[in-house]
Amino acid sequence: MRVLYISEVQWLSQVSRKHQMIRCFPRDWEIMFISPINSSANENSFREREERVPARVRYVSIPLPKPDSHIPPIRFLTRCLTAVGRRTVLRAVKTFNPDVVVCSYIWAAPFISDIQKMGVPVVYDCNDLHPQFYPCCREEAEEMFRMMASSVDEVIASSEHLRDECGRGHLIGNGVDLGTFKGKRETPIPEVIARSRLSDCEDLVVYVGSIDDRLDVGILRRILEVLTERRRRTGLVIVGRIFDSVRSEKTALERAFPDSVLFTGRVAYEELSFLMSPAVVGIAPFVMTPLTEAINPNKLYMYAAMDLNVVSTPFSDEIRRHEGDVYIASDPGEFASAVEKAIGDDERRRSIREKIALPNSWDRRAEEFTRVLSGLKRAG
Repeated sequence: MRVLYISEVQWLSQVSRKHQMIRCFPRDWEIMFISPINSSANENSFREREERVPARVRYVSIPLPKPDSHIPPIRFLTRCLTAVGRRTVLRAVKTFNPDVVVCSYIWAAPFISDIQKMGVPVVYDCNDLHPQFYPCCREEAEEMFRMMASSVDEVIASSEHLRDECGRGHLIGNGVDLGTFKGKRETPIPEVIARSRLSDCEDLVVYVGSIDDRLDVGILRRILEVLTERRRRTGLVIVGRIFDSVRSEKTALERAFPDSVLFTGRVAYEELSFLMSPAVVGIAPFVMTPLTEAINPNKLYMYAAMDLNVVSTPFSDEIRRHEGDVYIASDPGEFASAVEKAIGDDERRRSIREKIALPNSWDRRAEEFTRVLSGLKRAG
């Protein structure tokens, strides 16, 4: 089976849904990635994470910059290079001869009918509400999204909301790598924490993920206010890439709570479980917007796999359905109170891995994905 992906690839900075899927695909499957240039990644997008990326994966880069919503010349250039991208994609289809194409890049929508005319079925892997990422060309992005969802042979959506937006498709959610996230470990405190002002904390709360506009900074502030009042010394560790849009808020929190909060910055995927191991609670304080409504959060399954109680805002169906197993709160005061309760809730913590993580392994998700792709494999 040969699978051609049309999707942005960042092998070093992320281990995302597509990485996890191909790692779990059958060993005799061959995969080729066609990716637009990512000028903002500050890395070679195609350097392999040797321990994560199978040797059977190939790469092709096309001179098609991601439509940057803040730089009009780049947006214009993207349109001009569409013809070049189309030729590169169709040439790859002809030479690689895939059995199926998987696309999560909405700007390839105009090429889909050309691929299908070559006898190759196309699947849209809808893993985000993609038009929301292009606020300065939202109408055009929405048009591409609708074209993609309606023209492909099949849609695979990572959340119920995305399936509803597409109007059809298979629901195959996100998951967790149970081999990496094995629960709490009796290991020394990670050096980044040991060298910080949080080194003497008796309890730790953790956030893992991008630090961007989706985070409710008001909730973070209220959590820190509550944690500083506890008798047991408690800190908040925030792990992930810090985006420019929230740097001022990050600095303000560090100044207001220097002994209670630690921003680690981006951490290698393989190190996340060690950073999470000393914590007792994992949080997901997302604002509630159309973008977050579409999220099936990997962090939910990661937290559960590490035996952490989870506190979250009710931003998506995938969170709301776990009410009773996770703490759900909407406003800053309720959220901070829920964090304090979750810190001492050992009973809920003992069962969360079995209830949430184990049924949502990436192995299981990839099996579902494999069945859909195998069912579409073109004859001959």
